[in-house]
Amino acid sequence: MKIDVIMITKNSLKPCLIESIESIIKNINLNKLIIIDAFSNDGTIDLLNKYRKYNLKIIQKDCNRGKAREIGIKNVETDWFAFIDSDVILEDNWLNVIEKNINFKIGAVEGNVKSKNGVIQKIRQNGRGYTNCTLIKTNLVKQISIPEEMRVYEDQFIRKYIENKGYFWLKVAFPCSLHLSTSDRITDAYEIGQISGKYHLDSFWKFLFSFFFVTLKWFTGGKEPPLISYRILSGYLKGYFS
Repeated sequence: MKIDVIMITKNSLKPCLIESIESIIKNINLNKLIIIDAFSNDGTIDLLNKYRKYNLKIIQKDCNRGKAREIGIKNVETDWFAFIDSDVILEDNWLNVIEKNINFKIGAVEGNVKSKNGVIQKIRQNGRGYTNCTLIKTNLVKQISIPEEMRVYEDQFIRKYIENKGYFWLKVAFPCSLHLSTSDRITDAYEIGQISGKYHLDSFWKFLFSFFFVTLKWFTGGKEPPLISYRILSGYLKGYFS
């Protein structure tokens, strides 16, 4: 299967842009590589220009991640496309494994990831949708309009949009691509909650249960304090009642 790939960049040379691009070329039958770049000045564009022979399209737009993903989708030409983040290195045979999970009710297939320490992300089918290495059926999202303010949690917005059309967002255990994430979980937590509450992307009870569970675990010897869960919960309330 030949597909388009969308990648969002903003000074993305580090931690692994060249390795990410090379893994896409190696493991995907590429139709077009669509780059949405927020005017990088760290050499990202110079590096990307070396891959012009792979039908590279660079669109420079200063916008949040949600709108950048929407712009990328509007430029897709293939029946299926993939979001591959610039801090993800694909596992060998990534697309071959992913596309085996496609059937008539599947709208997206999310590949699993592991950290640089080799820790594999736990699969929770009802958990948040991630777009760091995910294959999506194009016609389901071609008309999507993602709010301008969505700097984070736009992936869950896309998931809900697909599910509201009656299709499934499937998470698979393998292949486990390497994800060298640079996001700040504590800083993003409040905003994630606020976006979720405002756009009704998750239930209040999900975050409340998570907060009490993490708090209880911390009091009984857990290593992670409940700060992140608290910030998500308080952000959710702010967004829901705004």
